[in-house]
Amino acid sequence: MNIPSFFSILLGLITATVLIGSPPPPDIQSIYRQPSPTAYQAFPTTWIAAPSAGFQRRSEASAVNLKNGNVLVAWCDLVEKSDNARGSIVTVELDSDGTPIGDPRTVIPTPEGGLNALSPALRRLPDGSIGMAFSYRFSTTAASRRFARSEDEGKTWSAPVLVSDDSDPYMTGCNDRLTVHSSGRLLAPMHCSHDWEDHHLHVKVSWSDDNGATWQTTPDGLELPRVRWDSHPERGLESGPHEPGIAERADGSLLMTLRTSMGTQFFSESFDRGETWSAPRSLELSSPLAPANLTRIPGTDKLLMVWTPNVDTTASMMGRRHTVMACISDDGGWSWPMNRRKILLHNSEASTDYASVLYRDNEVWLTLRVSSGPGVLEGRTGTSLMRVPLEWLQTP
Repeated sequence: MNIPSFFSILLGLITATVLIGSPPPPDIQSIYRQPSPTAYQAFPTTWIAAPSAGFQRRSEASAVNLKNGNVLVAWCDLVEKSDNARGSIVTVELDSDGTPIGDPRTVIPTPEGGLNALSPALRRLPDGSIGMAFSYRFSTTAASRRFARSEDEGKTWSAPVLVSDDSDPYMTGCNDRLTVHSSGRLLAPMHCSHDWEDHHLHVKVSWSDDNGATWQTTPDGLELPRVRWDSHPERGLESGPHEPGIAERADGSLLMTLRTSMGTQFFSESFDRGETWSAPRSLELSSPLAPANLTRIPGTDKLLMVWTPNVDTTASMMGRRHTVMACISDDGGWSWPMNRRKILLHNSEASTDYASVLYRDNEVWLTLRVSSGPGVLEGRTGTSLMRVPLEWLQTP
């Protein structure tokens, strides 16, 4: 059996739990207990990029609506599953049903003599073009965040410019993290270090007021204490805040989420369009070492959070990523009520994470990184699509 067929069958078996019998979602508390609840999906998923013989990992995607009614999706094709495998950024167009049209096309090749181009973030820019921020990794001690733009709906891309300012030798960002402020300013949050292998990071933000032609970066980083298990070093890898994401509130202020090894998502705020930020504090949303995707629902004051809630302080990476949860906040992110939290997916036999979020008519299109094994990047990894009705998310 070839690899794409195997993964199609795997995804189909999981999706069948939705299509046959429509079982109720597991109780939220049950996802923390053993035995784990039965696999559940709120809505079907389909493959955008299944792993293949040539690419063990095809993941960390982002999507943007096109003027012709279709969707452009970008992700990274990696020859092996490691973050340090050789890889490039590719794109493909999806039709209105989410089906890929044609074959993926490489748009950002592997750096010459380097590791990979990784973690794209696509957005429609104020001037009508499409922008893409991405990470360009030469080594574990040399990396930058960069930006390219397309004037022809993703068919061709400009020569990339630097987003990061080299104030740290290693500056990258998470997939789907590029914010277009109502003022027209672009904001690219980054996690930074002197050496990726040290696994202790801090956060900076770059901004552009000319549609991505030039960028400035906050001089000071957001920091948190180093966290290690002395007796079990495998339980905590990265510490400090990292993989940030930014959403604009209705009043123009900014809320940033931060992945941490502290057992919760943290947050920071900015009231000057991202030039200065408050000291990080806990958002009180349980989370292992995994990122959250924070966005504002267009035309409203509501914020949508999509994240992994499975925390286990005895486990590697502070817990396995078996659940994807969503919640809406009506007060600018100060509270995330339990009765508004909804399980999108739960499966203890597979790892699912790194959601991207695209608002499209009356739906939210989520791309998800799905690995065939229960551990983070265990087995082979691809990108799937889940289409979620916006009304379902907004109904308590």
